[in-house]
Amino acid sequence: MYIWSDCIPCILKMAIGVARNVLKTEEDNKHFMSRILELKSLRGEDWKMISPMIISDIWLILKEMSGKEDPLKTVKEQQNLRAMKIYPSAKKTVQKSEAPFLQALKFSIAGNAMDAMVNSNKTGLRGLSMMLAQMPINMEDVLMFRERLAKSDKVVYFTDNCGEVVFDRLFVETLNNEYHPQITFVTRRMPVLNDVTVELAEAVGLGKLGRVIDNGIAVPFPGTLLKKVSPEVRQLVEDADLLIAKGVGNYDSLTEETELSGKISFLFHGKCQPCCIGRNVSENALIVYNA
Repeated sequence: MYIWSDCIPCILKMAIGVARNVLKTEEDNKHFMSRILELKSLRGEDWKMISPMIISDIWLILKEMSGKEDPLKTVKEQQNLRAMKIYPSAKKTVQKSEAPFLQALKFSIAGNAMDAMVNSNKTGLRGLSMMLAQMPINMEDVLMFRERLAKSDKVVYFTDNCGEVVFDRLFVETLNNEYHPQITFVTRRMPVLNDVTVELAEAVGLGKLGRVIDNGIAVPFPGTLLKKVSPEVRQLVEDADLLIAKGVGNYDSLTEETELSGKISFLFHGKCQPCCIGRNVSENALIVYNA
């Protein structure tokens, strides 16, 4: 999905929020903002861009200014720890539910609300449960997603954020009670924002459910571009019966890959107007989009 007018102020707000976590002084923040405002895409001079491309450019500037390879490393570890504290209670909630698959799916999508780029407040199980009660989900789309799973032997699961990945684990554990596909999880190769890497995915137990590999993209990129992934990931995509793509970054980038039509399902939280208008849902919805 190419950027909308809404994306520029949203990306700028995200950028300064991250900078305040990483840089030391207000002068550093001002210098950072001056540099990113030189990007053509943030001046409205290039609209044929996807958000992950712009964020990648911003991240490289932040890395340079901070002198750190992974400026949000501590934040990501904390997000996973917080989610792992919730995980046992969330699992019990799913197991007691009359519709375990749906409940676990909701947790997995709503887990994206723990994204440090959107909301840095601590979110416990009660907070997530309260959010779930207010987040609509289209049951016809869920049914189609289930039908796709039922027909799939090989699944490639593109992960998104830390914290959220713990609920991906819960979701896959739950779907394995009904369906038994061979799942390969794909993470980012290079650290970017609070996106999960192989090491961080393994740390929360995702490797117990399937093989975990990185996407092979050699630059920090908060999404997935098929022309940039490793040959191994490209082959996995071609051989897969179903691709599951988590988060807005994967949605923004993989919706441009028209060859995937008919075999990819996007799971993400409707946190912004462009996504919600594009999918014809209310803001804050839990979105299942079977492309």
